[in-house]
Amino acid sequence: MGEAEAQPETEPRRAGWFERHAKLTLFLVLLVALGGLALLADRLLALKIKPPQTGVTRHIRMRELPPGYAEVVILPPGVLEPGGGALPPRSQLRADAQGFIMPSRVHDRPDVTLAFLGGSTTECRHQPEEKRFAFLAGRLLEARTGLKVNSYNASRSGNNSLHSLNLLLNKVLPLKPTVVVMMHNVNDLTTLLYEGTYWNRNASRRPVVEERRSLRGDFRNLVAGLREATIPHLYAAIRSLGRKTQEFSAPDEFAGVRGRRLSVDEAFLLREFTANLTAFVHLCRARGVRPVLMTQANRLKAVPDDRIARQLKAVEAQGIPYAVYKGLYDRFNQTVREVAAREGAILVDLDRLIPQEKLYMFDAVHFTDQGSELVAQKVAEALQGELQR
Repeated sequence: MGEAEAQPETEPRRAGWFERHAKLTLFLVLLVALGGLALLADRLLALKIKPPQTGVTRHIRMRELPPGYAEVVILPPGVLEPGGGALPPRSQLRADAQGFIMPSRVHDRPDVTLAFLGGSTTECRHQPEEKRFAFLAGRLLEARTGLKVNSYNASRSGNNSLHSLNLLLNKVLPLKPTVVVMMHNVNDLTTLLYEGTYWNRNASRRPVVEERRSLRGDFRNLVAGLREATIPHLYAAIRSLGRKTQEFSAPDEFAGVRGRRLSVDEAFLLREFTANLTAFVHLCRARGVRPVLMTQANRLKAVPDDRIARQLKAVEAQGIPYAVYKGLYDRFNQTVREVAAREGAILVDLDRLIPQEKLYMFDAVHFTDQGSELVAQKVAEALQGELQR
């Protein structure tokens, strides 16, 4: 027989990935199995637990400037009118470690502690820090009385009286203040007209916030936490730069209800507002604090000038003529007077003390530098005798 034909050599079979990583493979299989069992156990428990877990957490919103907040506020073009009051082209808005607008704590051991609550008309973000009336009133009172006065500003743009009640209870009262001053009107009127209740679901103003756990939300919180722990100042600078390059138009907080025809139940509106004002006075008194209520200064004349008429066109488009809106606004200020008189609270009637002119307000309700300085004088005049008793 001839020599057998040579057979080609075969390469040894390479072990697969799972074979080469047998322990890791076993671990992964067990991990998936345990995960599946955990999910199955969770679903079985969900059938027995009543009510089932929703994954929703709720908290009351502390509607304040975040502690340590810092922003360079740019004055939008066209805000100031020819012959009107002044505002700086940019101002600084800062908050201390407790979320009070700075400057705040001037003295370590004050004789008198004032606190102010309100919305944007008390926040005064466009004023220089030393010209905001909440701070300036404290300095004037100190000069006139010889007392050491600290003045804290717990206001924030958009706040209504319900937000201020929460801030009073959980932020202001721990300071053991001597006097607390609150000014509200337009934000309460707007909230009740558009939302129908203080306890609404408006994304930026609702008092109770619901958070539903999700992977996206957890990831977003992780990124935010890392950002705040590593580059907080750089991020703040980038945000400030972004605001400078954007169009100067604030987001519409009531976009969801624009276009809907509004109905007016004046008795309901006044009842709700009265309840919050009364609660403010009683909470202050229960803690030994002297309550002060202020009416809101404004430029809502019987016949509005062109700027004010333009500002209120959105309300008129929803079925509330200017005269009706002004009537409601005036009734809210009158309600402040009535509650102050009935409850024996100090009243600072800015509605009657501040002239309805562009020298003092650059729009319907927000102060110029001259307006803020005049308000500080009126507050100091109203409180000087009270503090010297």
